[in-house]
Amino acid sequence: MRLSVRLPFLRESWSRRSFLGASRVITHSSRPFVTAVAFLLVLISAATHAYWNFLLKRAGGTRAFIALAKTCEAIVFLPVFVVIAWQLPPGTLASVAPFALVATVLVLASYATLGAAYQLGDLSFAYPVARGAALVFLPPLGWFAFNERIGPIGLFAVGLIVIGVLAMQLPELTGLGLRALGGRLRGAPTAVALLMALILAVSTLWDKYSIRSVPLFTYFYAYTAATALCYLAWSLRGDGAPALRVAWTSHRSSVIAVGVLNTVSYGLALAALRTGGSTYVIGLRQLSIVGGVWLGASVLGERVDAPRRLGVALLMMGCGLMAVGR
Repeated sequence: MRLSVRLPFLRESWSRRSFLGASRVITHSSRPFVTAVAFLLVLISAATHAYWNFLLKRAGGTRAFIALAKTCEAIVFLPVFVVIAWQLPPGTLASVAPFALVATVLVLASYATLGAAYQLGDLSFAYPVARGAALVFLPPLGWFAFNERIGPIGLFAVGLIVIGVLAMQLPELTGLGLRALGGRLRGAPTAVALLMALILAVSTLWDKYSIRSVPLFTYFYAYTAATALCYLAWSLRGDGAPALRVAWTSHRSSVIAVGVLNTVSYGLALAALRTGGSTYVIGLRQLSIVGGVWLGASVLGERVDAPRRLGVALLMMGCGLMAVGR
């Protein structure tokens, strides 16, 4: 039986052959690192990622808000999961469980590093640096895990994206600004950011391995729901039920939108990972940073200073090279 759904990450073939991962292997020598379809999926993923991050920022980005958004994510897509699970061959859910368990541990580990960055008082520095630094870890890890090879253009693009992310952290485009950034890079938040980057890179490769072995949406939903339960428990313990009620009352529509868009965004990225190289897909997804800057400036009235303009330009150049290069 085959279930046809519009979203690519919901479209699964339930044949025993494809479920066991015995379908034709796509080699990187016969297919570009980012196909036209994968490129389109990543663009939509980046746009939705930028928008839900904007909604999160506008609502204050509290832990209670995130807990509610993740809970809504699990609740909204539960009927889809039930319909798909009903049609799965016997034993499929049991096979998905270990993959989802590892993914849940990796996601919770990334949240733990975010919590450490928050305690150090430098989350706004550590998180973007971690997203950029993940691209440093992905090429060697991708080569080791999937024999993914990054050509000269791809490596140059990675460098532009990482430098662009760092440029956006500059207080000013002067020697003094560079020295100030250098001082921050030698601090404890950078160590947390690098650990977070390594976890994000490993998580990306684990996702790629998992969706080649088990049905994509079933795997994605299983670890998303498990993570939501853990995060909700953490928020209840740290913030209390009153904080959750206030967040829900004040930002109900944004909570639901963030939950839905988060699933759509990363679901599309997972679909692109099936055929696209890990570094290329995650590199292109950094376009969400550009979208976030634009939304912040046009809607929230945030100032886009010279370092941010330079960072955005470097990011767009790097992502452009990612789209066309190998």
